[in-house]
Amino acid sequence: MRFFLKNVTFFIPYIGILGYSYFSLTHEGNLVMLFTRKMDVLTPINLNKGGKIMISKKSALVFVLISSLALVFVIPTQAAEPLKVAVYGGFFKKVLDKELFEPFQKKTGIAVESQAEPTGPVMLQQVRSAVKAGKAPVDVAIFSVTAVLRGSKEGLWASYSEADIPNLKYLAKTFIRKDAQGKLIGIGALSWYINLVYNTDVIKYQPDSYKVFWDPKHKNQLGLLKLVDNSFLLEITSKTFFDYKKTLASKEGILKVMKKLSEVKPNVKMWYESEATFEQALKTGEAPIGQLYHDVTTVMASKGAPVKSVFPKEGGVLDHGEWMLLKTSKKAKEAHVFVNYCCDPKVQDRVSMALGTSPTVSPQYLSLSKKDYQVIAGPGPDAALTPYYELYTGELETWLKEKWNEMIIE
Repeated sequence: MRFFLKNVTFFIPYIGILGYSYFSLTHEGNLVMLFTRKMDVLTPINLNKGGKIMISKKSALVFVLISSLALVFVIPTQAAEPLKVAVYGGFFKKVLDKELFEPFQKKTGIAVESQAEPTGPVMLQQVRSAVKAGKAPVDVAIFSVTAVLRGSKEGLWASYSEADIPNLKYLAKTFIRKDAQGKLIGIGALSWYINLVYNTDVIKYQPDSYKVFWDPKHKNQLGLLKLVDNSFLLEITSKTFFDYKKTLASKEGILKVMKKLSEVKPNVKMWYESEATFEQALKTGEAPIGQLYHDVTTVMASKGAPVKSVFPKEGGVLDHGEWMLLKTSKKAKEAHVFVNYCCDPKVQDRVSMALGTSPTVSPQYLSLSKKDYQVIAGPGPDAALTPYYELYTGELETWLKEKWNEMIIE
């Protein structure tokens, strides 16, 4: 007997002594077993062997009787939905698929579907719209800290249970985020440095301070990030010439810092938004000095480009992304298992070496050699500049952007 339906179960209602009965099929459509339920006990009538139905005459009679009287309902078997995780695309996603998602799925048995996410503001808007509609386009996603803070104000994130993430103890405190109520909402996924970079064929000395940005000999040579909330040039300028975040705590202090930063404008060749634009200009020498991601520059150098990344004495800018669980996700349990896996020092060792990004696990828990660690993190997070994130998401946000465009970009 052969059926041309796959992966289904037929429910056959029957009123009488048997109560009701059903039979199941193999994924190829062969009848495997006929069950009857009486007094809430399932009893197998017989089993299919070798593709042939082996049932007794009595069982066959029951089956025929039930089949002749029954209304058959077909219920498809559905595979469990995977945990959907959004990450940065391109090379980044390719590496994470191999070094993070595949090993995680193999170890835990939890299916994962990785998705390339658009740029920060676009992704945040998509999540905002979805959550308001009660939907979850993804379950977990990497977001920049400014996006995390904005999303927290809007109630987009679910909180994590610390008890279900035992590996959290390995993370540096900088990468553990709690909301105003003390609930854990953000967990550091990975971090990266924005460093001083230069073309070694054009710049014949190694700069060691951000002060070179103001040096007249670099007129029309700089490539700098364009946006106030991703370049962190206010922090760089304040650290180099003023009292760092203390100076940035007031409008007066911010204006003082912006005035000083405006002095670099004659030296700027390009204010860039796409890193690929400056990568090319840095490699060719069109814009031979500026600021760029350390991991990107290191990869460029490994492929033979005449470029170098420097951790200035004021400190490289240490930025990071966080794993965020959407409020509307129905995969909280799987998300906890995933995030806990990501916090494992061995996992961070592997991912950091593959990507060239800096781990979020405290250095003492890593098995990276000192040399390998210095390649990706320089002197480490204690020597880094940390962005004043609240400045870009607080009450001065609109005013800050207006003044930035007025005094720096225009």
